[in-house]
Amino acid sequence: MENINVREIRGRFSRVSWGSIFAGVLTALAISVLLSLLATSISLFMFNPTSDDPTSGIGTNVGIWTVVSMLLSLVAGGFVAGKLAGTEGMIHGFLVWATSSIVTIILVVMLAVGAVKATANVLGAMSSVVGNVISGVGSAAASGTSAVADQIQDLFDNSDFNSDLNGYDNNLQQDIRNALRKSGVKEFQPAYLQNQMNQIKRDFNKTAKRIATHPKDAQSLMNGFLERLKNRADRFGQSISRQDVVKAISNNTNLSQAEVNQAADQYIDLYNQAVREGKQQIDNLQQTIQNAQQNWEQFKQQALQQAEDATNAAARSALWSFFGMLIGAIVCAFFGVLGARQTIEGKQL
Repeated sequence: MENINVREIRGRFSRVSWGSIFAGVLTALAISVLLSLLATSISLFMFNPTSDDPTSGIGTNVGIWTVVSMLLSLVAGGFVAGKLAGTEGMIHGFLVWATSSIVTIILVVMLAVGAVKATANVLGAMSSVVGNVISGVGSAAASGTSAVADQIQDLFDNSDFNSDLNGYDNNLQQDIRNALRKSGVKEFQPAYLQNQMNQIKRDFNKTAKRIATHPKDAQSLMNGFLERLKNRADRFGQSISRQDVVKAISNNTNLSQAEVNQAADQYIDLYNQAVREGKQQIDNLQQTIQNAQQNWEQFKQQALQQAEDATNAAARSALWSFFGMLIGAIVCAFFGVLGARQTIEGKQL
């Protein structure tokens, strides 16, 4: 009994004609390419660059034609394989569909790999140029983050933070500035306020770039910057003592007391004006960051919605692909049976 089953299996296997299957696959691929060229020609004729929507209707027509061309090519391939084999038409038709699917997948993967390699070569050639450009606020520092980086840049593009206090003590006489510098009091040093503003600007730029490369940490980074900004604002431009200013000028100049008092009042007025300007810039920057936090939350919600839409679209596409391939297998097997039947009927005649 076992020997009979083995002989039966071997007999059935020997009836599979791979030459017929190969011919069917070649037929299916050739017709598919031919119909694809026709679809491309039709799409180009439909393209109208002068209209408001140049690609209107092209996507739908291409999708319909793709389904039609796939079915026609499988019909031809299955029929040829069945007719050449003259037996087991369903099996030969099915194997034409299976082999064609595998060949198509391999070709698609090869094309995708080639496209990735070409893209990598282009990116490699551009890297030296891009490296010099990516230095501004919100610029992306890694591939695949361009959309996020652009959004980060948009968040901070409206920032009008100006760290330059325009040398608030330049209107003082040189000997007064030298006297204040020699006093050793840090608040009297010419670059005292300017250095604080520069530190804020450096921290701001560093935070923005950090957000661009680590968007998942955007909220914590912005919160941390706001906390540091608040601390710097509290320390910025603390009141100075007029008595200390008068003492510093008197000890390091030969001016009369009246001239010392006049110089001290002038310096305090300039200092307070610079403090007001600096605090205004700090307040503007704080408002910018707070607005950026709100906009970032909106962007995240939009991104999540887009991700959900893309996932649903991919799921629908996969489902339709499944049904399409299932129908293709049935059609190919059916016409394989028709092809084999014609051969059998021809032999009987």
